Amino acid sequence: MMIAGERCDPNTIEWLHKHIPSTILVDTWWQTESGWPIVGSMLNTERFGPVFPTLPGSAGRPVPGYEVRVLDNDGNEVGPNTLGNVVIKKPLPPSFMMTMWSNDQGFIDKYLSEFPGYYATSDAGYKDDRGYIHIMTRSDDVIKPAGHRLSTGSIEEVINEVPGVVESATTGYVEAIRGEIPLAFVVLRDTFPDNPVKREELKK
Repeated sequence: MMIAGERCDPNTIEWLHKHIPSTILVDTWWQTESGWPIVGSMLNTERFGPVFPTLPGSAGRPVPGYEVRVLDNDGNEVGPNTLGNVVIKKPLPPSFMMTMWSNDQGFIDKYLSEFPGYYATSDAGYKDDRGYIHIMTRSDDVIKPAGHRLSTGSIEEVINEVPGVVESATTGYVEAIRGEIPLAFVVLRDTFPDNPVKREELKK
């Protein structure tokens, strides 16, 4: 089974493993601009299985032709498990977009100017110790409470781990002291315990 488009949330992958255990999951992350996957768990045709296992929360590792890095806002590469801007080092592989229709300068300004030498994906994420790429959110969805960069995707993952939560969505909310705080919209199961303790746990 191939999962394409936006990052697949861990709960969905775990559900598939549980209810369809014989299914081989091949997760990918890419963009219209790239023409084919940037990150994925590639199949090994000899064994008919992933070369490396699908890791819930990550689409895999960079596929041939792509050198994916994570940079801070100043263009410096960050260490493992550190949230930053996901970029692709030039040169870009075949099939990648070459320009925007009748707007070469617009292509340069939008994709190539923010981090010289790199294509800016406008996604935020991190690379873990094993080289897996975790796409967490769009760069403009990173919120900064009291100067700390937080991924809305990471917050949603924590909330979704609470028993009784079906789904959640997080955004930034303007707050006078810290500048911005997370605001989560949470969908609960009908069976979610209606008691103050459980609801307080969810708030934390």
